[in-house]
Amino acid sequence: MGYLKQIDIENFKSWRGKQIIGPFMRFNCIIGTNGSGKSNVMDALSFVMGERVSSLRVKHIRDLIHGAHMGKPISNTAKVAMRYCTAEAEEIIFCRIITGNSSEYRIDGIHVTFAKYTEELEKIGILTKAQNCLVFQGAVESIALKDPKERTKMLECISQSKEYAAEYNKKKEALLKAKEDTQFHFNKKKSATVERKQVSQEKIEAQKYQELLDELHQNRLQLCLAELYHNEKGISVLSDTLKKGQDAVAAKNSKLVMWEQMVKTQKREHGRLTREQQHIDKEIWCVS
Repeated sequence: MGYLKQIDIENFKSWRGKQIIGPFMRFNCIIGTNGSGKSNVMDALSFVMGERVSSLRVKHIRDLIHGAHMGKPISNTAKVAMRYCTAEAEEIIFCRIITGNSSEYRIDGIHVTFAKYTEELEKIGILTKAQNCLVFQGAVESIALKDPKERTKMLECISQSKEYAAEYNKKKEALLKAKEDTQFHFNKKKSATVERKQVSQEKIEAQKYQELLDELHQNRLQLCLAELYHNEKGISVLSDTLKKGQDAVAAKNSKLVMWEQMVKTQKREHGRLTREQQHIDKEIWCVS
């Protein structure tokens, strides 16, 4: 973790000419009587960190030049440089210069825009808008008197979570949608499992029904074969009986034909004898 190494001041507020405050350690404490310049150290830090003029106890930025509060500014410019030492022991110099009624920003001697200046400060954890590094007199009491919503807004500003609110809401919506999709697919899977179980049960029942149906067909086939066998056997017996009857009828028919022939022969003989008798009777009558 980095730390503030030194402050270089030139014609800023109560400091005339070039002054060096530091070097600082990782932990420092500045003590002194009232009016000894403790607040001006805070002002110098606030100034170089890009704080607004209204927070530095002056009306105009030119009033920060040494002697300006008495109407006798010692120069047209003033400068505050902050030497910051990173965790890798690399030194970065942030410098803010007053020129007339405007400010000029430099990083390691290179002129940059205010946006670039604040961006580089943010990289080392200093948020100009959130004032997360400096706590002024009365600030603690002011924070304590804030209501929960105001303190929440302040903490969101300090932690920069407010800047990620849109992204957070977007990701939250995506998370909710993902949860809904997950629940939807879970319910769909659950329904599919139930349907699959039901279909499996129906399949088992269908298989049982098909087995019973096949068994029924087999039994019907066996019954038909048994009936066919018995019918053929009955037909064979009847055929034999019929043949015997037909043979008996044929034999009787033969006898009948024979008797009919005999009857015809007897009739012819009877006719002949009858004619002979008549002839004899006629001869006898003629003789008489």
